[in-house]
Amino acid sequence: MQTLYCIISLLAPIFMLAVGIWWKLSPPKFQGKGLAYRTALTSSSPEAWSFAHHHCAKLWIRIGALLSVLTVILLVLFPNNRADYVLWLIGGQMALFCVSAFLVDILLKNTFHDDGTPISF
Repeated sequence: MQTLYCIISLLAPIFMLAVGIWWKLSPPKFQGKGLAYRTALTSSSPEAWSFAHHHCAKLWIRIGALLSVLTVILLVLFPNNRADYVLWLIGGQMALFCVSAFLVDILLKNTFHDDGTPISF
């Protein structure tokens, strides 16, 4: 049962890390099929699309690595109480996942107009 707790609690951070590395090496094609960060603003221009995936990949690599290490540390430090905090741990991971999407969206809105053209300073 303890192994199952470890696997389940590491799924989200490892997925974020893997997708971040994947998008850094090979970002999804503009409005292509498959896994991508899709919003109305990212779909408005190829520049916004690549900008969003570049920054999302960078953020997910950092968050995924940090959460993986933090999760392993917590699982090692508190081996007897895993069942009590695994759901809280997964909830916190999902909250950081959502926050990362909001951060990328804020960065996009500060860099591009609604029609996808870059804001010139």
